[in-house]
Amino acid sequence: MAIQTARFTSRLCLIYILISFPFVSSFGAKHKEKPKCEEMNVEQCRSLGYNVTGVPNIFGDTSQIDVERNLMTINELLTSTCAEPVRFFFCSMYAPMCSTATNSLIMSCGSLCEYVTKRCKPTAAKFEIPWLDAWNCTQFHWQNKKDEMCMPGDMYNYTTFKYPYSTTKTNSGNDKKSFKNSRNYIYLERTNSWVLLCDKDGIFRSDTKAFAELWMTIWSIVCFISTTVALLPFLVDTQRFHYPERAIMMLALCYNLYSIGFILRVIFGRKAVACASDDDSESYITQNELGNPLCAFVFLFLYFFGMAANIWWVILALTWFLAAGMKWNFEAIGSYTNLFHLVAWLLPVVKTVLVLIFRKVDGDELTGLCYVGNQDLLALTGFVLGPQFTYLIIGTLFLLAGFIALYRIRLTVHKERLHKIDKLDRFIARMGLFSAVSTVPVTCIIAAHFYEYSHREDWLYGRSEPNTKVLMLKICMALFVGVISGAWIWASKSCTAWKNFYMKTFKKQTTVQNGSNNNMALRNQATRAIQADTEV
Repeated sequence: MAIQTARFTSRLCLIYILISFPFVSSFGAKHKEKPKCEEMNVEQCRSLGYNVTGVPNIFGDTSQIDVERNLMTINELLTSTCAEPVRFFFCSMYAPMCSTATNSLIMSCGSLCEYVTKRCKPTAAKFEIPWLDAWNCTQFHWQNKKDEMCMPGDMYNYTTFKYPYSTTKTNSGNDKKSFKNSRNYIYLERTNSWVLLCDKDGIFRSDTKAFAELWMTIWSIVCFISTTVALLPFLVDTQRFHYPERAIMMLALCYNLYSIGFILRVIFGRKAVACASDDDSESYITQNELGNPLCAFVFLFLYFFGMAANIWWVILALTWFLAAGMKWNFEAIGSYTNLFHLVAWLLPVVKTVLVLIFRKVDGDELTGLCYVGNQDLLALTGFVLGPQFTYLIIGTLFLLAGFIALYRIRLTVHKERLHKIDKLDRFIARMGLFSAVSTVPVTCIIAAHFYEYSHREDWLYGRSEPNTKVLMLKICMALFVGVISGAWIWASKSCTAWKNFYMKTFKKQTTVQNGSNNNMALRNQATRAIQADTEV
């Protein structure tokens, strides 16, 4: 009986082995067969250093459509800035590189996996994305061998984190490398950086940006009207304006054209000016490029004429010092007119060309303007802060020298009991007033730039909130000098210029017309006299 039972059991085992053998053999064949290599069609994994992938992957996806669908579920993690090679890492798992020379698909190396895991696991928790067990680094190869290949990701420097924006400070003490509102950023392959979507909030809220646009609109229109009213008398009666007043007129001209840059932005809107888009991407705020012609025009109006206005302010301080302190007459100062114009227009041309060559024009999230240093702190330092601070120091030195010279002259006038002391006192007061109202706004602008330079990285990563009052003050002060320079001219000489224009034009025409009428009357009287003599 026992022997029969053993025979029956052995027969059952044999039947079981014969039945299960095809499944076992097919399972082994499935894992030993070479992968099917295909051209990379997964949108999220293009331009990563390889263009051929294979299926099935380690997750069992048998088509690239399934791969792309699975990657969409973690898209917020792919577009985050927790680690530079984060997209490369996940694509190497879901769409690994395929080579017919190996028996397996090639994923990233274990060292890169550990780096991404350490820095991006907190970001995944922030977006409520579970960190799957299948992403465990134990399944990755750590070095390349004959039958065990991996991609180390040498194109990424993952020993030190690279910020998508150029900064001068590092943030090694904070492992959480995620932007504030990071889901509103996309990766731009062309510039190798992360850019903010056009209609999304990054550092600033929508209501703050709306108020900034209203604030900018008011001040730009006031500046344009004030400078236009000041320039009309200059065009009507140019000869009445000598240096240093003529320098104020050139200052008003620069700010008139400078305000046009703001007005263009208001007319055409934020998206048309500061945003750009590729054929395969959403609209984003332009960075280190000229996104469209309107962006280029706004940049030229703001940067070229803004820098020219700074130089004309220095020339104003210089000519005021020559006229008041050195006692140069108008003709002596006017002989250097060509030199003044050469310096005032050539230097901004050189700087503008350099900005365009290095492609340092970018959009501003708060105002929607195209300028230098909105997203690049190094460009802000070299092309904006450096020149403005230099001009401020030079102009202030000339103003101080003029004050000292005028003060000494005033003491001499008092000591020698000369007359016309009231006129000199008024001149000193006018110079002091204008120097104060022209120096203070420039100082405020530089201070606001320094504030932005020091805190922008904290704003970007959500560690602190920007003080919008300081930024609104910067907008106001950027146009306030134009308002004051315009008011300075039209308050003092506009009436006189328009009166002279009226006298030269309309009074002369009236005199000629009266003379013609008198001659016509005399001719009529002579004709009547001749006719009377003929009748007699």
